[in-house]
Amino acid sequence: MHVMIQEQAAVPFGPGSERSAETRTQAPGVLLALLACLPIAGTLLIAQVLPQLEAAFAGAADVRLRVALALTVPALAIALCSAVVGWLADRVGKRRLLTVAMLLYAVFGLLPLVLHDLNAIIAVRAGMGVAEGIIMTCSTALIGDLYTAARRERLLSLQTACASVAAVIFALIGGALGTIGWRAPFAVYSMALFALPVMLMLVPSDGRTIPVPAAPSTPPHGELPFARLAIICFATVVLSLGFYVAQIQTPYLLNALGPVAPSTVGMMSAASNFAVVIGTLCFGRLRHLPLAVTGVLCFSLLAAGLAIAGLATAYPYLAAGLFVASFAGGIALPTFLNGAMALLPAARRGQGAGWWQSSFWSGQFASPILIIALTGMSGSLGSAVLLCSVGTLALGVAAATFFPTTSNERANERAENPVKFELSAE
Repeated sequence: MHVMIQEQAAVPFGPGSERSAETRTQAPGVLLALLACLPIAGTLLIAQVLPQLEAAFAGAADVRLRVALALTVPALAIALCSAVVGWLADRVGKRRLLTVAMLLYAVFGLLPLVLHDLNAIIAVRAGMGVAEGIIMTCSTALIGDLYTAARRERLLSLQTACASVAAVIFALIGGALGTIGWRAPFAVYSMALFALPVMLMLVPSDGRTIPVPAAPSTPPHGELPFARLAIICFATVVLSLGFYVAQIQTPYLLNALGPVAPSTVGMMSAASNFAVVIGTLCFGRLRHLPLAVTGVLCFSLLAAGLAIAGLATAYPYLAAGLFVASFAGGIALPTFLNGAMALLPAARRGQGAGWWQSSFWSGQFASPILIIALTGMSGSLGSAVLLCSVGTLALGVAAATFFPTTSNERANERAENPVKFELSAE
């Protein structure tokens, strides 16, 4: 049985019913965008209690390294598994796999409440990272399945904005619960159990866009455009490496200028995440530009922001640099993700979304390692950030100039019947 919902269809029951139909059309996509908050919670809730966690296992060997691994191993798991997850999602069903992942997220997330071995905590955190990779890949691919380009662009931009706002919220929650004890923040991962029934109610069992005339850049059904997707994925790795310098190195850059209170670090981090949200809002104004033009603009802004931060000799200059770099990331993330999704046929959308997620999270995991290596080479953190700025500009702009053209897709879809999706009940 097929039920078709079209945004432009006449609604005979007046404005109220039309608004209700519009809400029902948007609700699945908004929920899928909000699910991007779950992997953010995976890191930031626990980052606030690392000192307490280290103190709780003070007698363990290499405790500092292992505690750091407990924090970062989910990002590594996401990077390693997302491409495979995408391939699997295209074969067993994205909604089915998302359901399993949300259950696993809650189980693995809550287990540290009762575990007393640090290695066991690291292991379940790795399992949680796999679940996060499935959630990010399947939710992104489902947005691509359910919505055509104009609405998809807005929802993927919302996904980035939600993640940035969630970063601030979860950091505050983690800090507040950390006053109770290092185990308390892990209880928040139970939120996946509350989100699961809502997802099952709103997201159709098998959603796919109604066929529309393909743009010249759209691949044939079932064919994954490896070369063009690889360019965007490479650019995403470069973007993530530079973007997370601004997100992760903030406390170290502040302390390099002089001792600062934790509240100052928190305010600076919040300002950077606010800049990301502003960037995602500006994405809507720039989405009509060719992908290559937006890519060059984003990498230029990101490199400029990192250069200002690396050369900063006072807090206001550092704040300005971090704001510019974060703002650039806010524009670039939905731009690159939408560029990748526009290339993908429905039959390979999960696999392509997995590639992109793997690229993004690989950069996040590698960014602090890169900065440590560059600091060792250059002798200071500021010089390392400056070198990262130069590399980001060179590699990013070079990759962006080879971006595929996807702007015709949205124009073709708007002409045919934008923002429509099909529910298929099995």
